[in-house]
Amino acid sequence: MNLDFSDIKVLLVGDFMIDHYIMGTSNRMSPEANVPVVIPKEEYSIPGGAGNVAMNLSAMGAHVTCLGFIGDDIWGEKLTSILKNQGINTSNLEIIENYNTTLKQRIYANGMQVARLDKEKIIDWNPNVTKRINYNNYDVIILSDYNKGILNDFKIPDTSIPLIVDPKKDDFVNYAGSNIITPNLNELNRASNIDIKDKKSIVDACNELIKIHGFDYIVAKRGSKGMIIVGKDNFIKKINAHIVGSPDVTGAGDTVIATLALAYTITKDIEESAKIANTAAAIAVNKTGTASVTIDEINNYIESNK
Repeated sequence: MNLDFSDIKVLLVGDFMIDHYIMGTSNRMSPEANVPVVIPKEEYSIPGGAGNVAMNLSAMGAHVTCLGFIGDDIWGEKLTSILKNQGINTSNLEIIENYNTTLKQRIYANGMQVARLDKEKIIDWNPNVTKRINYNNYDVIILSDYNKGILNDFKIPDTSIPLIVDPKKDDFVNYAGSNIITPNLNELNRASNIDIKDKKSIVDACNELIKIHGFDYIVAKRGSKGMIIVGKDNFIKKINAHIVGSPDVTGAGDTVIATLALAYTITKDIEESAKIANTAAAIAVNKTGTASVTIDEINNYIESNK
């Protein structure tokens, strides 16, 4: 199999943010507190949240249109610039006055993350821009929810186009009518009335949510244990994870939703799509920090592990 996602047009709706990395060294502890004294050596910024999903989609060859909001600040400008340089359409990223673009700053010392500083403001967004969106211009719609406000009042469009969600809210009612949803176990536990402790409880929780909200499939992400897919009519599949030595899971969920959406758009096979997404996740967690995975990396990994 040689995957090619270059003809796929994606509408990505989500919480766009920027990740700023401060990479440094440390050889002593602070006398003021039990923390390392870090000497910065390098700083760089990468799109985070839905921005990281966009970067992954673009790296895999898809045509990406972003729908969301950013602040009228230097971080919003930087985020937009990076996305545009990757050929990503940012014309529907609304600039909100007196709003700070969500910023996550990570400080590393000797290759290890020692602190994270978050700057954010949660707002309810009334997206006038959605009125001019023609959903039928796209092959797939992705909702990347980081619970920063954009999807609080977003209405799921009535369309036959596949709609795939990476959730964050405790109540999945906002996502009702979506085709595929990809919670991790904590998100699944909060959204259902079932205590998640084993495979049976995962399946029971998924079946409950499918019955209530009408999802076609739930892909339950289990980290190092892989995934469990549950669908209507007692469809259950277990996907084992690839073995990774010292994974950095930053942004791995973004890689999963991007790859799953593209693969499903082509194959319409949820099991095969989840396997491909699982492969992409294994590649992503082998990288430091927020990272994109290219289509060549996926194809090479699949070829070398036949």
